Amino acid sequence: MLQGLRHGVATAIQLGLMLLAAGFGIVGCGTVTPTDDNSYGGSHFAYTGSSLEGSVAPAKDETGSGAYFGMTIHRLVYNPLSPGVPPAPFPPFAVHTLGLGGVVNWMSLEPANGQYDWTTLDSTIAVAQQNGVSDFVFTLSDVPQWASTNPSDPCDGNFPGACDPPDMHAFDEFATRLVQRYCGTVRYYETWNEANLASYWRGTNEQLLPIARDLYQIAKDPANCGCNNGVCSPGGGTNPNSVLSPSVSILSQPVLTWLDNYFAAAGSTYPYADIVAFHGYGYAQPEGIVETVPQLEEVLASHGMSGLQLWDTEADWGTSDNDDQQQEASWLLRFHVVQSAAGVSRFIWYAYDNCKWGTLWGSACGNSPDSWQGLRLPGQAYANLEGWLNGAALTHCDYFKDGLWACELVRSGGYEGWMLWSSKGVNLSVALPSALNLRQYRDWRNDVAPVPAELVVDQMPVIVEN
Repeated sequence: MLQGLRHGVATAIQLGLMLLAAGFGIVGCGTVTPTDDNSYGGSHFAYTGSSLEGSVAPAKDETGSGAYFGMTIHRLVYNPLSPGVPPAPFPPFAVHTLGLGGVVNWMSLEPANGQYDWTTLDSTIAVAQQNGVSDFVFTLSDVPQWASTNPSDPCDGNFPGACDPPDMHAFDEFATRLVQRYCGTVRYYETWNEANLASYWRGTNEQLLPIARDLYQIAKDPANCGCNNGVCSPGGGTNPNSVLSPSVSILSQPVLTWLDNYFAAAGSTYPYADIVAFHGYGYAQPEGIVETVPQLEEVLASHGMSGLQLWDTEADWGTSDNDDQQQEASWLLRFHVVQSAAGVSRFIWYAYDNCKWGTLWGSACGNSPDSWQGLRLPGQAYANLEGWLNGAALTHCDYFKDGLWACELVRSGGYEGWMLWSSKGVNLSVALPSALNLRQYRDWRNDVAPVPAELVVDQMPVIVEN
């Protein structure tokens, strides 16, 4: 989880949001003309005037479910990690998965050797479950100073000793207590938070591997999950726990190289993960993730990890300093859709009530960046997006050289819709292919109207439907 501004990533994101601003009030419109010959094959959004640059589709064409949507909410209850800040109300939209990174950590749960304080985690889980949360992801990080092998290390502004390898006996004891206490409730364990950053991990790959190994064994051990002869309580069934690989902060080439080296340290096949975790920061233009996810998949394939689900366990547009909520809403909508099309199975937004990063609720920390009170516009867009994607199959996204993106959504009963937006800061006048029989227009606020005679598409996604 983020603790302070990452200057390089933030600068890139702010530049992208400035470019987005150019797309909202702008000048020249490009015009494209449709063709009904479907010359691109399949059910592509076929038109002439700009050539089809590419198409991206999920590995499996599945009907979307709420499982894709996750959220980090720091303060569902009073949280000592944010002293003096009141709790946030539960979001007015469904949350399937709650990320616990930034809510609690090892340091807060075991402040002294053998002295545990589960109050915040117990209360957070209880409130979340009352509001329909199904899954929880616990992220290992932030070694308590008493358990650190280098307790005086400043850890680049994190707490002293928090980024260094822990005493493994202390780690094993904590992990065992954690898994036993939350068996059947917390079913997902992320091996380490942003292990490529020195503020969170300053050890070697060879020192991180025992953490991954022990966590995997502890989380999977039937004895730690109330299991007898393959039946577990309180969740029932076989051991329900899954382990996520260590997350990385960004899918840049140097970070992918780091990840490749880490997996290689385990041998020809990495055996300590059921799911691959990453953090999707650093995209000034949200569509950029469709280029880097395949690069991640290449790394995974070389270590026997093909076929594992990809989870983005933390990401957002960056800081909310630009005070343009429509820019943020545009980024949020586009990133969710293209990331799903790229094959990411689950995405945990960071964070609903963060003071600065990805803020969706407007009185986080007593005051939002733009003094907004209540659900901010990108939070409203998030709620509408859930309705667009849930129950629909996102079959693929076409993208064209002029910047138009067209993502197909289909539902049972013959429904077909296309999400359209312009990604290059130029408004596009789009004549819809008549063969698609698209009659209805839905904007990002979910207002519905007949398709206008001239449909002008900018950087805020809309849906046209049959």
